[in-house]
Amino acid sequence: VQPIISSSYLGFGHGSLERDTKEISALMRYLNAHRSGETFALVGHSTGCQNSIHFLKNGDDDMVARTKSVALQAPVSDREHAMMEPNYEENIGLARQMKKEGRAEETMPRSVFWAPITASRFASLQDVGGED
Repeated sequence: VQPIISSSYLGFGHGSLERDTKEISALMRYLNAHRSGETFALVGHSTGCQNSIHFLKNGDDDMVARTKSVALQAPVSDREHAMMEPNYEENIGLARQMKKEGRAEETMPRSVFWAPITASRFASLQDVGGED
């Protein structure tokens, strides 16, 4: 099964690993209850690698126990890549400011990132110590 979760495709710009883990757990519970899914394997690509690791650390205990293998394909550090961009300090500063002003769920300006992304998600992915 290839899950299409809320953060799939361009949806990653307004999500979180916590939400993804809940959705992955819900899918696994469904597969276990209604499709005889006994054991599972995860294959994560790019941000999917982060999802896989987050799931192993924070997913439903029963579903994590049923996960027998995990493959990480092209794992990335969003922050390390972002820090090489010429406008990194300006962009992360804007995200921090927007969060401070209570605008964390507003979309960052298009010039900051190639896809729609909220200030909260941008900081989560690209700030030092970000949640994701």
